[in-house]
Amino acid sequence: MIWRDLSDQYGPYIQVIFDRKDCLCCQARSLCTRSKDQARRLRLQPRPQYEALQAARRLQTTEAGKKLYDKRAGVEGTITQGVRAFGLRQTRYWGLAKTHLQHLATAAAMNLDRLDAWFNNRSLAKTRTSRFARLEPQAV
Repeated sequence: MIWRDLSDQYGPYIQVIFDRKDCLCCQARSLCTRSKDQARRLRLQPRPQYEALQAARRLQTTEAGKKLYDKRAGVEGTITQGVRAFGLRQTRYWGLAKTHLQHLATAAAMNLDRLDAWFNNRSLAKTRTSRFARLEPQAV
């Protein structure tokens, strides 16, 4: 078995390569790999990154973590609305000052759209309907 500390564009990682002769005779081989003639390879995160990920996953299962995620979901919805309905992905202007002004105008337009939806009891879409799903005949 070979252990190597490596790094790529995603950051550092540990590569583990098992001996081919050990893998080929293992009875649990089909549970580890689909390869017929190669040994099992693992890509592991360094301990600090692994522990941080596990702590974040534990936090998400708590009530406080769910409240934090609810805030993020609201922000994600706002960004999605800006991109899909108001063309926020690309700017019309050159220069930071003009781009900033466009973002402020877009944010004001989004606020007006949300106020209009609230005053007219029109709910904002919760999920997007795919083009394929829209082809389904509606019940009468």
